Amino acid sequence: MRILVVCAVPEEAQAVEAGRSLRHELDVLVCGVGPAAAAAATARTIAENSHMGRAYDVVVNAGICGAFRGKARIGDLLIATDSVAAELGVALPWRFQPIDEIGFGTNRIGCNTVLTVAVEGVRGEILTLASITGSDGLAANLAHRYPDAIGEAMEGFGVATAAQQAGLPFAEIRAVSNYIGDRDVENWDWSSALKTLTTGIREL
Repeated sequence: MRILVVCAVPEEAQAVEAGRSLRHELDVLVCGVGPAAAAAATARTIAENSHMGRAYDVVVNAGICGAFRGKARIGDLLIATDSVAAELGVALPWRFQPIDEIGFGTNRIGCNTVLTVAVEGVRGEILTLASITGSDGLAANLAHRYPDAIGEAMEGFGVATAAQQAGLPFAEIRAVSNYIGDRDVENWDWSSALKTLTTGIREL
């Protein structure tokens, strides 16, 4: 099976490379940060490889993320059941209205659970945002709007959209480096998260 693994930054790609196994053929793409960069780079790479007769079977978004307190701990591996564009919709004065409700598409793409069946981790929705949540108040609001969400990152829905439009299965796996909320970077643990990511890739 040929798998395209999409990461935002080189450190994540290096962790993926460290978990490479002989069971699958992996291409690792560094797409840049954010859903737009992720969608554009993924779509381009899928198209270029298909044109060369090297079509992919599966697309995976892999990297680090923040977790909602009480849903997962720093160092845990998160496996997405759905990739959700948390900001795609209408911000009304009294509530957030997802784009699904106004008839202009969906803010949710389901993930391939067969690919990740052997991977141990916490399963649930992973939110995609264009900005990191930097306060406890915003984190609480997100948790209220998406009660099944376990974490947030910045690329999943972009990668998922490119995969979906190419007719390819998609999965998202993330390792927790921090809790969502007040931005206390000194308590983030990138090292543990990247080691966890390596283990998760090895289990695919």
